[in-house]
Amino acid sequence: MAAESEASWALVWEQLKVLFGVYAEGLGPSMSPLNVLATLALCLVLWLVWKPSKGFLAWVFPAKVYRTRSFLLDLWLFLLNWFVGLFTALNYAAIATVTAYALWGALGLPAPPPEARNPVLSALVIFLSGDMALYWFHRLHHGRPTLWAFHALHHSAEEMSPVTAYRHHPIYHILTGLFVSVAVGLCQGLAMVALIGRLDVAVLAGTNLFSALLNLATNNLKHSHIRLRFPGWLEHVLISPAQHQVHHSIDPKHFNRNYGDSLAIWDWMFGTLYISQPDEEIRFGLGDATGAPLPQRHPNLRTALAEPMGRARSILLRRDGRPKKGL
Repeated sequence: MAAESEASWALVWEQLKVLFGVYAEGLGPSMSPLNVLATLALCLVLWLVWKPSKGFLAWVFPAKVYRTRSFLLDLWLFLLNWFVGLFTALNYAAIATVTAYALWGALGLPAPPPEARNPVLSALVIFLSGDMALYWFHRLHHGRPTLWAFHALHHSAEEMSPVTAYRHHPIYHILTGLFVSVAVGLCQGLAMVALIGRLDVAVLAGTNLFSALLNLATNNLKHSHIRLRFPGWLEHVLISPAQHQVHHSIDPKHFNRNYGDSLAIWDWMFGTLYISQPDEEIRFGLGDATGAPLPQRHPNLRTALAEPMGRARSILLRRDGRPKKGL
């Protein structure tokens, strides 16, 4: 029994090395060279088709976005969270994988067979279960006051660029990474036990690649000034950049909409879907219940680090009320 357990965890270690390799090669992170080049290629196509009055570089990198305090704070938090990530060992794939294998062992299942039954189906099950877990965790961040105190930092960006995706408090970044990874691992482990009966190193690495390719060219536009819409039928399936920009809007009709990470089907299933509209004006930042913009409470790195902690502490001490949009 001990030998079988050691063999199972040896397989976990081999799997983690593959997943770390995939991560290190830049197939997943939005700011990897591959993703940035794919995004720029898509932007060039859009510029040629839409024919805006500005030159390409001025259109893609407008001064109103990239010469602001909002972008500077995004950049500082991006660098800080990247630095923190070097020392936390909270790799998303690693924790999710270990959790899935621990669940496998806790259920007393036999050692996995040498080969997966259906690698394509396995990859699809893992991707769907993981994406649904991300949907519910994102929704929870908007529904629980303490979590919203930290998540509001992300939504306080008044101008959006691809770096805004990393506009998170380091503590929030660490704890959320841990909890999301465990939840995703549980979802993936249960799904694999129920439907596949196998966890496979090539399958999980392939799923990571599948997810990266799905968002390769469009993921960076989700946090940007470029409103790329999908056809209405496709926005019922995939989250478009315009749909995620709606999620950041201070307009009350956009509140609590489009929580999905890659897929829109969860928003469609659970009543939070909003289909983007042509020529719809979007204002970013934090707003009150009427849609009026609130004063920027994270003007610099110091306040961005201190304010969420103070707000969360006050909420925990009060233990009353529910968060409102922008509060």
